[in-house]
Amino acid sequence: MIEQEKIENLEKKHISVLLNELVDSIDISKTKTNVIVDCTLGMWWHASKIIEKMNPWDTFIWFDADIQNLELAKERLTRVLSENNIEFWFIESNGNKAKTQVNIVLIHSNFVHLKRELQNIWIEKITWIYYDLWISSLHVDEAERWFSFKKDGPLDMRFDKSSGRTAADIVNSYTQDELRKVFLTYWEEPSSNKIAARIVETRKKQKLKTTKELTNVIEETTKNQKSKNRIFQALRIETNKELENIETSLRDAINLLDEKWKIFVISFHSLEDRITKQIFKKETKDCICTDLICSCGHKKSLKVISKKPILPTKKEIEENPRSRSAKARLAEKIYNNTP
Repeated sequence: MIEQEKIENLEKKHISVLLNELVDSIDISKTKTNVIVDCTLGMWWHASKIIEKMNPWDTFIWFDADIQNLELAKERLTRVLSENNIEFWFIESNGNKAKTQVNIVLIHSNFVHLKRELQNIWIEKITWIYYDLWISSLHVDEAERWFSFKKDGPLDMRFDKSSGRTAADIVNSYTQDELRKVFLTYWEEPSSNKIAARIVETRKKQKLKTTKELTNVIEETTKNQKSKNRIFQALRIETNKELENIETSLRDAINLLDEKWKIFVISFHSLEDRITKQIFKKETKDCICTDLICSCGHKKSLKVISKKPILPTKKEIEENPRSRSAKARLAEKIYNNTP
């Protein structure tokens, strides 16, 4: 059991972005079973508000690569839903259940494995799916969670600490050119080459193992205070293969969606938004090849609901400055394009 005080403190720190826009856009069917997937559980606010709308026979599925997020969310939802007399079932990987009403499935996995994980629990079609692609306040504000340069901690940056390479592995093994490309491609850092060169020079004497050690290297190279933020975010994206995973997961999500149901994506990075926009655009076309007579056989599968990105209101930005870069896109499945 996670301490109640810790949960309450985390709730005060974290404010979900575009919460009303997301929740209001979700239609709950009264005649069929709703299967709603949260691909990026994070700090649970979106999930709790959606579950309150759902029917007793519905299923809500959580994905999170961070096991602590899943544990915290389970504690928090148990309390909040019980206080509101909402019954539900928690279904975990071991098959155990804790008494509740809406079926809530916890999946400790990155959303890149969406298709495989849903097949494992015999889910063939879903009625709603959404992504909130920003890391939670939990990751930023707690040094032991490996993301922030504001406090000293291990140079890890993995969402799932049980597998994969760490940020330390990357900074200590990539060539100068490879590091430069990461910093320049993901966050257009002006001092990419200088910082990459300084990292390579520094690690010849001693490997970089902590956030403080990397921060010192950046500060020794440039006086631009924004550089630290850009370098850390670029490393996080590379460590977790975020852009590759988003593209794979979005394509699988569209195929899994049942007709007339929707996908909602909240992004905070121009590259994330570009990937979402391009995939949505492609799926609104019957042909994506350049031949005079179509040879690709592609059939459109989406209708874009939000022609322009959905943006936070001025009030939300004032209350939560972290929301200022958020953009959301919404689309509806119109054709089953799976084989």
